[in-house]
Amino acid sequence: MKRDSKNYTSKWIRPEKRARIYKRDNHSCMYCGDSIYDTPDMVLTLDHVVPKELGGGNEHTNLVTACKSCNCSKQDKPVSDFIQILADRGVDPQDVAKRVRNARRRVLPK
Repeated sequence: MKRDSKNYTSKWIRPEKRARIYKRDNHSCMYCGDSIYDTPDMVLTLDHVVPKELGGGNEHTNLVTACKSCNCSKQDKPVSDFIQILADRGVDPQDVAKRVRNARRRVLPK
């Protein structure tokens, strides 16, 4: 697994919390399903499921791992709107909703 500074540095979240969320989500994008294990050059980010602009916070229950491509595409859209965009691209919307829902429910690993 590739772990470099571009995947673990940020000013709005502690690196330890970011790493724990990545681990909780198995270093995979909760939207497209790609994994850093399968795509080593993939850049991981964190996405606010409920965008900050719509009242979402930085709690781990509102953050999921997303590849840079998905995070940039989602921007500040509600997750339901983004799931429809992914569906139009051939991604199963039920799988996306399940991944996001399950990630948000899991306890952060130590």
